Amino acid sequence: MKKARDIKRKVVVPNFYGEGKHIYEDQLGWQLQAKQEAGSVVSREIFKFEVERVGLNLGFYYVDDDTFYGIHREQYPIDVKILPRNRSEEYIGWQCNGDTHLDRGVIASFDDERDIWDNLKINDHSLEDVLARSYILYLA
Repeated sequence: MKKARDIKRKVVVPNFYGEGKHIYEDQLGWQLQAKQEAGSVVSREIFKFEVERVGLNLGFYYVDDDTFYGIHREQYPIDVKILPRNRSEEYIGWQCNGDTHLDRGVIASFDDERDIWDNLKINDHSLEDVLARSYILYLA
């Protein structure tokens, strides 16, 4: 049987939070806590629970386009934003805290939270595909 230290993990973003603090492929998408809270491993069901039902804001870093995004659920319309980043910070993970409260960078707005999943496209990719390739850094 292989020991945990023998498992090879694929680095998708090197040095995200500092030297040697990488983001690995298995860290993309929903984390274990969100899956447990939603009682599902199905991305749509987790989103439905966390964002639609509970009403949490969602911040994530989409590795395929090197951009931070946020879904701000605290008001209507619900805004989807490109989140600002401080590029003077050396490491990507320090450049944005995932806070969705700033009123700029809006790329889409929705009057009903149930419309986000099926209608939001980022670079012509579905939200499901985007989240599967994202590091979710803020869910509150």
